[in-house]
Amino acid sequence: MMRPFKRLLSREEALAIISANVRRIERVERIPIEASAGRVLAEDISADLNVPPFSRAAMDGYAVRAEETYGAATYAPKRLRLIGRQNAGEWFEGEVGQGECLEVATGSPIPRGSDAVVPMEYTGLIGDIVEVRRPVHPGANISPEGEDIKMGETILRRGEILTPGKVGALAALGRDSILVYSKPNVAVIPTGSEVRPPGSPLGRGEVYDTNSYTLSALISAHGCVPKRLQVVPDEPEAIRAALRMGLDQDLVVFTGGSSVGTRDLLAEAVEEVGRVLFHGLQVKPGKPTLFGIVEDKPVFGMPGYPTSCLSNAYIFLIPALRILAGLPPYEPRRVRGRMAERVVASTGREQFLTVRVRDGLIYPAFKESGAITSIAQADGYTIIPINADVIEEGEEVTVTLFE
Repeated sequence: MMRPFKRLLSREEALAIISANVRRIERVERIPIEASAGRVLAEDISADLNVPPFSRAAMDGYAVRAEETYGAATYAPKRLRLIGRQNAGEWFEGEVGQGECLEVATGSPIPRGSDAVVPMEYTGLIGDIVEVRRPVHPGANISPEGEDIKMGETILRRGEILTPGKVGALAALGRDSILVYSKPNVAVIPTGSEVRPPGSPLGRGEVYDTNSYTLSALISAHGCVPKRLQVVPDEPEAIRAALRMGLDQDLVVFTGGSSVGTRDLLAEAVEEVGRVLFHGLQVKPGKPTLFGIVEDKPVFGMPGYPTSCLSNAYIFLIPALRILAGLPPYEPRRVRGRMAERVVASTGREQFLTVRVRDGLIYPAFKESGAITSIAQADGYTIIPINADVIEEGEEVTVTLFE
């Protein structure tokens, strides 16, 4: 028998239910810092040394006693005896005494006895005599020990996303590995007796599986690891077995089998062992989307049509993935433009119209829910409200970009 939807939820209601029932996973792992960019930190990081670990020259020049440069001018230079040279990575064992200076390279340690660096361009060299032609004050052109990071300072906190700059801070502290939250594993289960994997021959009435590939790409882009399972036929026990197998992962996504036809069996399978929290949305495309909880694992049932599946994944699956992975909410880029042609809307449901953006004009890209090019050839989507009957040519709209 056909099983009608009990109640269609709005987009806002569905997102609120997802948010309330998905939690960040707590598994952690230690990884090398070179693999840590974009990962979520699972520990606070406090400095166990100063950075820099010594006072160092901020530019090429001469380490001096600042008071011995007072009064220096272009035509009345102060003269100091050069006692040596020091490059970055070297350590001068002596001391800069009265009337002396040491040539230093950027990043090299400040020698004992000196308290400033005169930039090279303000000096002249005659034999072993350096003429200083501009005075400097104590501390000039020196990066003092601990200026960047002080020992004991907490520089990164658990839950932060490791950006390239933060990875650099870890390296500056000498850390070669770091504790991060593990990436969640997501089971992707395509269903349908008519669905075949790419590369296999097609029989009459059969189609290739596209949804598990589009969803896997989306899952990878939002901090999770997709685990694609084999295509599951429309048989009750096969659906139940696939659900049990999927529960080994942190989240389960079925594609197909979530509508109300006689062979759409996912809702029944979820209800037998868990809870269906919603089944049916007041949106187009994607009305038959399902969300439930089984053994504390979120379970999604996405529509079987490619455009419905992927467009709803952008709207409903991405928020769940990012909560699970501990990532901040996704903030897609949006642009404004004017419709290039008139569009008649579907009344009674909020519509996500896929579109192309060309030179400030917005062109509809939607063909039908079963056409993958409705989304493959689209730049994003514009939302048509439930109470809108039409978008007129020239009307300004907001487009949410896919990438």
